[in-house]
Amino acid sequence: MRLRNSHTLPVVALVLAAVILAATAVDVSAERAGRGWKSTRYGRKGVEMWVEFPRVTYATGDGYRDDYDLAEGLGFGLGMMWGISDNIALEGRMLQSNHTAGPEGEEKEWDIDLFQLGARYTFLEENRLQPFAGAGWAKMVLERDVGTTSSDPFERLTGYGAYVTIGVDYIHSSSWSGFFRADYTHGGYGHWTLGLDEAKLDDPLSGNCVSMTLGMAYRIPSW
Repeated sequence: MRLRNSHTLPVVALVLAAVILAATAVDVSAERAGRGWKSTRYGRKGVEMWVEFPRVTYATGDGYRDDYDLAEGLGFGLGMMWGISDNIALEGRMLQSNHTAGPEGEEKEWDIDLFQLGARYTFLEENRLQPFAGAGWAKMVLERDVGTTSSDPFERLTGYGAYVTIGVDYIHSSSWSGFFRADYTHGGYGHWTLGLDEAKLDDPLSGNCVSMTLGMAYRIPSW
């Protein structure tokens, strides 16, 4: 038994060493092929999911209720990204932020829901810090749900627009990364809902939204 145990430990050590060497060789080969962690957040191709920490958002526009703009608010977001090359990816995002607006002492709460679909380009894909820029289409929903204790009716403005974005990724590993991102969204609210009444606005009400956020992403291994 002692002799058998004395041989068991070296064998286990050799097996572990072989596994480590094989894994290292695979990593080196993958990195040379552009599929390592240095090949952007999503690798040469694959899918990633992310969450955003509370977003700082500032919204302005013409024609909000009583002609006042929304104050700065906090929000959150989530999304997915599909990598199609070393530098280019398609992304989809769902975002919500809460705001107040109105005369002092009469402020009311509004929510902004953004649905974004677009593309982005990553620079310096061989570095841990990777700047990026992108643009795409956005659906904008400005909504006020007053609840059952108020006599004011439910109100919603819906419209469409476009967004541009810039930011930087920090690559922690082949699966995990963090990022900072700033967005500018511009569009027009063309559909109005007040209580049970709905109408299409002849002249869409302009709306602009600037936001900054921090987030964390998890990349599903390349297919």
